[in-house]
Amino acid sequence: MNATDDTDLRGARALREWVTGEPREYARVFLVESGASAETLHGCTSPDDVVLLPAESEGHDGPAQTVRYTGSLDQIGDELYLGARGVELQDYIAAAFVQILGPTVVRFADAASWHAFLDDAELARHTGVFPTALTDPRVLLADRGALMHPAERRRPSAIRVGSGGRIGIGVHGASAVGGGQLAEVLAEPRPGVLALDGIASETDLIADLARHPWLPRYLTAIELVKMLRLTDGESTIAGFGWSPLADGGSDAEPLSADPFLLRTPDGFVLADITTLRRQLLPPATAMVVAATQTSTTLARAADRTARLLGIAVQDARALCRQAIQALNVHPGSAVHRSTTAEAVG
Repeated sequence: MNATDDTDLRGARALREWVTGEPREYARVFLVESGASAETLHGCTSPDDVVLLPAESEGHDGPAQTVRYTGSLDQIGDELYLGARGVELQDYIAAAFVQILGPTVVRFADAASWHAFLDDAELARHTGVFPTALTDPRVLLADRGALMHPAERRRPSAIRVGSGGRIGIGVHGASAVGGGQLAEVLAEPRPGVLALDGIASETDLIADLARHPWLPRYLTAIELVKMLRLTDGESTIAGFGWSPLADGGSDAEPLSADPFLLRTPDGFVLADITTLRRQLLPPATAMVVAATQTSTTLARAADRTARLLGIAVQDARALCRQAIQALNVHPGSAVHRSTTAEAVG
């Protein structure tokens, strides 16, 4: 790999992490807007950071890696280029009606697009039909990390540096934290939901997220659909239009990153988006997995499994333990609707 290829790869990874707000390769990614000064970053970056700089701007003299770009990613319809490769910024509602021609960042432009997103999530929850705009592999959902961890307080990892010293968090950038110094902004842990500030009132956002505690699982399911290139009607995902159990004993939601149970033409499949592992399961094992993921405790999962399979509780407990150890599934988390509101408030 030559130096140009290495820079292109670094830029693509950094831009992805800045868009999603989910750090992986880099600790933080700073996007300096055209007309803004890179001097704002002085003393605030580390070798583990990346700075995305306009091609015409002066360089950054800190230890962070730098990548040059042209264009912008601010208003709907904007395009940002890393060399010859570009990415377009699109509104969530419009993305459902336009032809996706290349890499596209989809964001919530206003309250209408936010509520459209929630409506689509509800539809997927009840029917298993996911929005095509989000399941297109070329599409990235802006500020996804804020939705995955809305109440968790974290130091910002995706920072927008605007003209006049304005500092914003995430793609939306409306969560500008006033005229404070960048070092102060970076030092203060903030709830992820603040990256969505400006789309709707903070009170409404918190209430919406509290009513949809399963959104992180939904977003992970979308990544599964992309990974497996699933089409509507081909396979169904547990928790989205289909439940493998109807015993009325569920008291939990599966953890957001837990493997997914699918019903396919070939039978039951367990797909792990973290390890990329897939395996066929006998029907009885699929029931054990489902009982475990939708129970808050191993004891509850064992009781349900015993009733479902007509076996002793002790034997059912052993099966649940085997599923946890061999299949990397876990008991789920109880849904408390006030959790997000309490944590953010």
